Amino acid sequence: MSTYVELEIQNLLNETSDLDDVATRLISSLESSPDQFTLDNLNSLARFLNQTGRHLQLVEFILKHIENESFHVPWPYFLEALGHASLDLDEKTVRALIEGIEESNDESEAARSAGLDLYIPQLKEWRSNRKYRIHKDFLSNKKNLLDQLITLRTQQLYEKEKALLKRLQKLYPGDSDVAKEVSDHRQRYALDILAKRSPKARKIQTDDLNAKDPEVEKALEALLKSLLEHASEDSEMAFEFAIVAIMLDGYETALEILQFCEPSESLLWLRLEVLLQCRRFIEVLNELAQVEVLLAHQPETFFATAYLRAQALWGLGQKHTAIEVIEGLLAARPHYRAASALLNIWSGQ
Repeated sequence: MSTYVELEIQNLLNETSDLDDVATRLISSLESSPDQFTLDNLNSLARFLNQTGRHLQLVEFILKHIENESFHVPWPYFLEALGHASLDLDEKTVRALIEGIEESNDESEAARSAGLDLYIPQLKEWRSNRKYRIHKDFLSNKKNLLDQLITLRTQQLYEKEKALLKRLQKLYPGDSDVAKEVSDHRQRYALDILAKRSPKARKIQTDDLNAKDPEVEKALEALLKSLLEHASEDSEMAFEFAIVAIMLDGYETALEILQFCEPSESLLWLRLEVLLQCRRFIEVLNELAQVEVLLAHQPETFFATAYLRAQALWGLGQKHTAIEVIEGLLAARPHYRAASALLNIWSGQ
């Protein structure tokens, strides 16, 4: 709704609760200032009259000014009002409506209303064309924004890239291309974001971390703590912070961070891997059973869980059983390289 009309309605409603009086005075206010006859104002007036059930009043207002060449007919609201006003439209009137819409090139706007579909069959065709153009513009706009994203990424304008990604998420919720770009952005800049937020982290280079050095070990502990704190404040970044913790061999911290992540299939598998690294083998076996139920519809689930189960069994000292599981896995999937490499390692022990 236009600001002018909205303020006028608010002021009038403060003076009276009589909607008939409000509608009449609102129309008079616009008619007394011809410069206020903008399309935005007229659309807002028409919407208000229709929403308050004053369809005939809207029809009368438009017919009063329709001969004025500078008057912008709010076609979708006009057609809607005509449909609700129970008026008997003859062939001449319908033809005049069609000519008026076509002469003003407002077919797309008029198609927003289905109020006179029975009288004007062309509305359905115009509506179809409108949907096609909207869809085409939708895709074109997305492509342009994604191209801008690449430019910002090339120029390493991280914050602007992040802002554009947020805009894309609002414009295209659930879009797989946008979701992929968001995920890529988070993974690429997880460390960078952390460094900007944490003064301690700025001084630490992960390649220099060496647990044998007490000072570096202390710095590593501070960094892991910072990761955990930021994950608790930003659940959207928690998964990426957990990956950073894993890269720093902070598996226990990674496990704590994962509790802040949104539930997902990726979270299930990563948690199992982290539990293995934390030597929580019983928990791994328990959760594997749950994963097999949840993801039973996926053919690869059996092989992935068998590989993890074998490692958990080995960690519990059940080496013979672990080897049997791996051998069974390789019998079904001979080219499972990770399982083959693991069996070679175990065979040499």
